Amino acid sequence: MYNAEQKMEFITASYPDGAMRVEVMELFAGFAPYEESWGSDLVKQPINLLQPAFDTIIESISASKAERVLLPALRKYRKWYLDRNPKAICAGILLLKLNLDSKLRNTMVASPMHLKRVLDKVFDAPERESLDCVYRALLWMAFAGVPRDQATSITVDEVDLYSLQIHHDGKDYDIYREGLAEFHKLCELDYFMYIHRNPDYEQRRPRLNGTQLLRGYGVSSLDIVKIGKDMSKWFSKTKWSLVYESVQACGLYYRKFELERIGEAVSFDEETAQRISELPEADESTIKSNFYSIRGRYRNGYNQWKNFFNVAAEDDD
Repeated sequence: MYNAEQKMEFITASYPDGAMRVEVMELFAGFAPYEESWGSDLVKQPINLLQPAFDTIIESISASKAERVLLPALRKYRKWYLDRNPKAICAGILLLKLNLDSKLRNTMVASPMHLKRVLDKVFDAPERESLDCVYRALLWMAFAGVPRDQATSITVDEVDLYSLQIHHDGKDYDIYREGLAEFHKLCELDYFMYIHRNPDYEQRRPRLNGTQLLRGYGVSSLDIVKIGKDMSKWFSKTKWSLVYESVQACGLYYRKFELERIGEAVSFDEETAQRISELPEADESTIKSNFYSIRGRYRNGYNQWKNFFNVAAEDDD
């Protein structure tokens, strides 16, 4: 930490809880390289220097933690500092804002290539033939539009590697070329490589018998809840926070934009009607109200997605 003695005095006086102390110390540690370059403590910096540094520091931290812990800690530190230096001028911290757009952007992907790049940074490559193939394929299914509750019921014989489609429950879902390797491995392998990180060595483990595409190794089949929990552990170590539903929405937006690029009108009527059919029965006026509300949310999400990835948003219909 920069000005470590001063900051430790503040932390000791202000945070009796050990866990909270660690979080605040990590915050100050994140600012240290910037303070070194500025040549002075963060509490003395203007907002034009503080805000970019803060945005970078919180990239790998949840929005709730940044809002609940980190911003209050900085403001408390400013007050503590001013109590001891009443003539100091340091308004920058008061102007700090939590930039949720950058964090929300890290829950989205723009295209199959973007999704592949994220997966390559978070998980083992398919060529390593580890269980990570399951996590990767699951998110490719999400991007293709497979309903979350059907993902683990897809079987190997429903995956057509020739036509690059999954045929399931009367519907066809695309297999994007960027994710083809994962599906090849899951259709062909009767084992996974268990990769020990410490010490570093690999061990081949047989996959469960069966026809389930997303089956792993061990004594029981993988279910969507367990896969999701295991996958989130990997993402928690990175700035990205991809979950099934957000990737599924991005896949939908990507396909709509591909249609828009070739001059076709973008409509969410079909998706909205499907959602309405899943709701409890209601009278005609309620159905109509729900239809416009749900369609509006689709449209807003689509325009937000385009805005995040620098595509001009169109007017709502």
